Amino acid sequence: MKSIASKLAIRMAVAALSLAPAYAQQKLTISASGGSYDACVKQVYSDSFEKETGIKVVVGSPAYDTGVWRAQQESAKVEWDVATSDPGQLQQLVANGWVLPLDLKLLQSKGGLVDFPGMVTTKDNTVYALPSEIFGIVVTYNSDAFPGEKPRTWSDVFDLKKFPGKRLFSNSVVDFGVLEIALLADGVEPSKLYPLDVERALKKLDTIKSDIAWYDFGTQQIALLQQKEAVIGAGWDGRVKALQKEGVHVDFSPDQAIVKPDLWVLPKGGNAEVGARFLAHIHDPQRQADFAKCIGYAPALKGAYSLLGNGQKFTIDPQDLTKVVPWGANYWAENARDVTTRFNEWLTQ
Repeated sequence: MKSIASKLAIRMAVAALSLAPAYAQQKLTISASGGSYDACVKQVYSDSFEKETGIKVVVGSPAYDTGVWRAQQESAKVEWDVATSDPGQLQQLVANGWVLPLDLKLLQSKGGLVDFPGMVTTKDNTVYALPSEIFGIVVTYNSDAFPGEKPRTWSDVFDLKKFPGKRLFSNSVVDFGVLEIALLADGVEPSKLYPLDVERALKKLDTIKSDIAWYDFGTQQIALLQQKEAVIGAGWDGRVKALQKEGVHVDFSPDQAIVKPDLWVLPKGGNAEVGARFLAHIHDPQRQADFAKCIGYAPALKGAYSLLGNGQKFTIDPQDLTKVVPWGANYWAENARDVTTRFNEWLTQ
């Protein structure tokens, strides 16, 4: 493990240097996230990486399903050189040995990371993921469906009489806050949210269960909103902002947003050398500022904020966490399997 870490440290330390011509024949495969996120990754990160290095960036399949990770690792047929993840999934990837350690010095460079829960996940003093931005799970709605009063709170999402229509939720109980949302809607104070009262949350979800449209990934979330198959629920602030730029009539409320960082990892079995180069490319204040302008998520690097100007507003202010709910990385690290089993049982009842 230490030898791998030291090799990656050397590779990342020279990330600002130009690659030799031999690299021009290589390619880098990154995982897909879909929709506006992939478009911004290409615009800000991939295109400039290709221009700088000559390495072709290819978008592969999504990496959100841990079962796909398992299949790739057990078959030794790893598709990605770099993949996106989040603090919940990362715990499983590290425990199974499916991601490679990174150079901690990289994370501490370029002005350092903003002080935000879950930004750095370590095991045995080794870091396994590079945070790139912070996003919010927010009250999201089709504004055409509610021409008068607009929904603002998670309680509004559960009010079928006041705001009728199908509800929008992710069926990934660990990653996208459905139990947290139910408890907040039921009056639980954010400071007392964890450990989750799972049975209380499921009881609250029972009140709208027949009106929920479940989605698996971000592009489904967007399609459900656009087509009015669901009109209100839990979405991601950056995705909503991207739709607004396209003229789609959707909006969100930042009240009690559940917030967490997006992460990048190096899958074991991928091209770690080229992957580490790409991570170093991402870890740049100007590029993160440009990415923030494109997608609307708050940057992970402190140095990016001074490059954005006063006009750029985010759902999450890393300097003020009083209005948001940091996602419980430590809770989910210990309880993900049991809670997922219980949630899946509830889904089939």
